[in-house]
Amino acid sequence: MFRRTGKAGLVAAMAATGVLAFASTASATVTFDPTCSLTPSNGTGACGFVGKGDVQIALGYNNAKMQQNAGSLAFTYVQPASQALTQSLTQAGTQSGTQSGTQAGSQAGTQAGTQSMSEDLSCTVDNGNPRNFQRSGSRDGSRDGTASGTRDGSRDGSRDGSRDGTRTGSRDGTLSGNVSYAIAYDARVKNQINGFLLKSATSSGFVASGDPVWSAPTFGAYTFGAYTFGAYTFGAYTFGAYTFGDWTWSATTTWSDWVPETPGSNPAVCATNSPNVDPGSIVDTVTPGAITPGAVTDGAITDGDITNGAVTDGAVTDGDIAYGDTAYGAATPTGSAHLYVNGKPLN
Repeated sequence: MFRRTGKAGLVAAMAATGVLAFASTASATVTFDPTCSLTPSNGTGACGFVGKGDVQIALGYNNAKMQQNAGSLAFTYVQPASQALTQSLTQAGTQSGTQSGTQAGSQAGTQAGTQSMSEDLSCTVDNGNPRNFQRSGSRDGSRDGTASGTRDGSRDGSRDGSRDGTRTGSRDGTLSGNVSYAIAYDARVKNQINGFLLKSATSSGFVASGDPVWSAPTFGAYTFGAYTFGAYTFGAYTFGAYTFGDWTWSATTTWSDWVPETPGSNPAVCATNSPNVDPGSIVDTVTPGAITPGAVTDGAITDGDITNGAVTDGAVTDGDIAYGDTAYGAATPTGSAHLYVNGKPLN
């Protein structure tokens, strides 16, 4: 609202018609309240008053021209204002992650071994005397086995997500509109214009004059999808003990020389084709003895199933921001309203 009052002052009186009449044509007065349309009008100058002299000065009218054009004036106003803005936002993001894993595996192995052997040979020669012989030996063999183990590893991955947000802002501009009026006459002089009663103000709306000024965005938490992982990187296996099958022995035994029970006896005497031996008396017994396991040769490793472990979330990389529709809020006056008549300023 603004007011300008001349030195002579303004004396108001209620005329018989109920319209305010103003005395003293020498007065210079402008009052205007653009918010008057928010309150019920009393049918008089609810929005203010403009003295006749102010209009004449603004338009360069003499009294005759003022009388002639008083009913066809156009009062308008312009007021600086700021409009509140709100905009929805969506931001893309990518999060890194690391997943632990454990892989089962089995390893083939072959173990060498040596088994002691003993052989007892006996027979009866034709004179009824027994002949006994003994010798020791060894044979080589091997056995196959497997060992179970595990190894630990990890793999890197990433997942995509998005988060919603908003930002607030404002833009400068003006509120403008039209002002209706009624002519105020001097109650003492017929048809003598004293001024103009401003009855109502009708806004034409907000007109922006500058670019929006935005605050920093405010975002909520990200919503992520599932991780996409690469291949695991594993360390070395840790194996348990081998589990072996049965030994497989060589058909060849390495023997020592025969040791006769009777010195000087030759084991050849107990051969089946010997003429001096009772064939039914020949007994040849080979007895396997103790086994001495040897070195194990590790073989091929067969990878087994992988058991996925926990995922450790990593850093989030913020991506592009998608800007949504702008919501235009109320326009708030930021300064005084300026009143015009036929486009000429009155204040």
